[in-house]
Amino acid sequence: MTAPLVPSVEPSVDHVEAIAAMLRAGTDFDVYVGEPEPPDDELTYPHYIVWGAPASAGPYRLVGDGGEVWTRTQITCVAEAYLDAIGAADRARRALHRKRPVIPGRRCGDIEQDPEAAVAPPIPDPSVKSPPGRQVYITALFFLLHSSPRGDT
Repeated sequence: MTAPLVPSVEPSVDHVEAIAAMLRAGTDFDVYVGEPEPPDDELTYPHYIVWGAPASAGPYRLVGDGGEVWTRTQITCVAEAYLDAIGAADRARRALHRKRPVIPGRRCGDIEQDPEAAVAPPIPDPSVKSPPGRQVYITALFFLLHSSPRGDT
């Protein structure tokens, strides 16, 4: 008999890693968590940067912590051209929206694009230039994910 899966005590991290993995599997672009690892002159475009926030507990529990959490994750789309940034956003949405990640020891709901978050057109980031010196454009999408500890653990 195998030992039951014990949910991680860091579901915020689990959510970010699961979303980044789904983005890698569903697009052809590099995906970084928090910040790109390679030096600026080695980055490829377009690429994504995944930014997670600490989880919040579900609002319906009156006593104690049942391990149920909600997270909001930002996907920053970075590209050398305005239309490439929009296209990268479309690909990210397609790879994530209404998909259900698999996190050992947790039961996940569908990832949903945050309807409260304003989606803005890509803007040039004056602090970043691509290796050939081109302007870099960024836009961001926000996704929500709910998970709870699996009842069969």
